[in-house]
Amino acid sequence: MEHPLRTKSETSMNNLYEYIDPIASPYEAFLFDSTRDSLPIPAHWHYYVELLYVLKGEIEVSLDNVTSIGTEGSVILFPPKCVHSIALAKGSVPVQYDVIKFDPNLLPTCKTDELDLRSILHGLHTFRCPCIFSPEQVQKMDLFPLFSDILKEYRDKELGYSMILTADLRKIISRFVRNWQKSGTSFPSPGVHPSYEISFDLISEYIDSHYFEELTVEKLAAMCNMSHSTFSMNFYRRYNMTCKEYITATRINAAENMLLFSSHDVSFIAREVGYPDCSYFIRCYKKIKGITPKQARKIQAEKNK
Repeated sequence: MEHPLRTKSETSMNNLYEYIDPIASPYEAFLFDSTRDSLPIPAHWHYYVELLYVLKGEIEVSLDNVTSIGTEGSVILFPPKCVHSIALAKGSVPVQYDVIKFDPNLLPTCKTDELDLRSILHGLHTFRCPCIFSPEQVQKMDLFPLFSDILKEYRDKELGYSMILTADLRKIISRFVRNWQKSGTSFPSPGVHPSYEISFDLISEYIDSHYFEELTVEKLAAMCNMSHSTFSMNFYRRYNMTCKEYITATRINAAENMLLFSSHDVSFIAREVGYPDCSYFIRCYKKIKGITPKQARKIQAEKNK
């Protein structure tokens, strides 16, 4: 049932990017029912993380050309940029499964964290971790209450629901990591060179709090008393992305929240998150999310009907 992920080249993946169903908000959670929803779902990939909890029946899942069967009670993890498809298993009754989608960059990392969950999710192909968990493993990790809580919180959207979603997702991914670790996988600690540890904690917090200002890698490197090359190397080692990519992701995530949960126009939102040039903001947004800000709002409006 379990299998390792294999790296795919960007060129071969370009045509499989999921433009038709990009994530329209920082989180999505819903029940898939094959009696009303369409299967199979053809091979595709996306930048967000997708989790499935099989409640009824069996599905045939392909991850990077490796086919497995997801039985009732199993959980499947689709990491970012992993080519996958879903179909009804041969001879299976109609299926139901919970679906949770989320942007891994929204998982916060604190100074005291032993692991950087964002970096682990982005780099799962490097660690070659199995991404299908058997019903026995799922039961041992006690995942069902967490999935149920996420779907309820997302459906009701009461005050503080996004904080509860984040907490539950951190629990789920942390339990995955424990499972992988017990199977022999080692993960690096979030720290980099000891003399830079505090500076890096402060610099990520600084970006998170000042993303709307004019930020450059040179300025941030100077704040850490590092050369541009040393800063860039250590930043990438910790976050599995360049500093510029981190800044862009932080700005686009902030913009996404404003797009979906406010009535401000796109030009205003662009300026608020650090983009004086609205056209450039739209290009950056589409590059990361796969759709334009206007399309994101339209999708959300249709879902709220």
